[in-house]
Formats: sequence, structure tokens, C-alpha cells
Amino acid sequence: MVKSKVQDLILTVEDNSDIRTFVRLCLESEGFRVIESSTGPDAIRKIREEVPTLIILDIGIGQPDGLEVCRQIRTFSTTPIIILTALSDEISEAMCLAAGANDFITKPVSVTILGLRVKNQLRWKTARYPEPSTTLMARNLEINLVTRELKVGGRGVATTPIEFDLISLLMSEPDRVFTRQQVCEAIGVSPEFSGNHVVDNHTSRLRTKIVSAGGPKTMPAVRGVGFRLF
Repeated sequence: MVKSKVQDLILTVEDNSDIRTFVRLCLESEGFRVIESSTGPDAIRKIREEVPTLIILDIGIGQPDGLEVCRQIRTFSTTPIIILTALSDEISEAMCLAAGANDFITKPVSVTILGLRVKNQLRWKTARYPEPSTTLMARNLEINLVTRELKVGGRGVATTPIEFDLISLLMSEPDRVFTRQQVCEAIGVSPEFSGNHVVDNHTSRLRTKIVSAGGPKTMPAVRGVGFRLF
């Protein structure tokens, strides 16, 4: 079996140390580099900092659980996610796929099957995104996800961390309408505590910055739903 390229980095999110060890040894034997996490918040941090090629995620990792972590990941990343869980019912699988997972594997799983499922996801990702980029562009807007820079017509625009997370979310899928709940999650604001007010304020300030720099009017509110990029 062909070994994986060394740059393929896999994050496994699992609170059971024995299972984490099994997954790590399995993937390392196939040539992957592996990093581990046992909690949702730590996993989110490592995804942002390490930018893994693929994520293997358990559902039962405490709170937030794997489903919620999967939803949070999907607000800022298209990295393939494989759910590895003891659950085997159809409803659980459907919930995982609806949350944004790419594949669903029931424990226990063999070394061979796990390795093949991982490679299948990476093969699909490579075919769909042959030249992965850290840059997103829409009209004359450009953002660099690594340096966290926003440019309008090639001109740098200073943003706060929340403003950058907001524009990154909307530029990740320019034609999509994101709900206020999704926007709140992306910028780390609780919708239960003045979330709408905070989102509106940051949206207004960032919209003004972009227009002042010569960019288009962005982030119009979609009544009763949320926001889109244009």
C-alpha cells in the first residue's frame, strides 16, 4: 500500500487514551503525522493553529460534544471530518452527516479500513481542491487565513479579531446566507447574551472600513435569517 506524503497531518479528537493511541499508531504506520486532542476547545485551537489535513472526531468527548465541535469546525474550515464512534444507529449517522461530517465509522475498526477511509477522504479533497490555498478572494476583497490580513483592492485594511473571523466566515462561502447563530459561533459570541447587538455593531464597523477602502458594500442583513457576503 502506498504511503501517505509526510505533509499530511491528521488530528484525532478522542477522550479515550487507548483509542487515541490505536488511531495514532495506525495512521503513523501509513506515513501520516498525527496530533491528538481529548476535548472540543483544545481541538478547535489545534485546528486553527496546526491546520490539519483531516480530522478524526469522536462524538462522546464531553461538552461540547463531537457533534457541536463538528458544527463549529464547519464555520471556518472545509477540512474533511471522519466521525469515529461507538454509535451505530442510522439516526446518529444522519446527525453527524448533517453536522458537516464527511464520513462515519463505527468502533471497533480495523487498521486497514481506517487507513483506507482516511486515504479516500484525502483523495477526494485533492481532486476537489487540487491547489489548496490560504487565501480567499471575492470581487476585490482578499483575505489570508494564515496571516489574518484583509485587503481591499490590494490595500491592507486593519481588522479586529472578531471582524476578521466575521469576514472569513462570509467569504468562505460567498453565495451562502449564514444564520445569526452561525455568525455568533464563528466570532465567539453567545447569542443568548446580546449576541444580535454585538453582531450588528461589528458588521456595521467592518462594512464601513471596507467601503472606505474602496470596496463594495458587504454583509447585508437577510431579514429573519442572518447575513451574506454581498
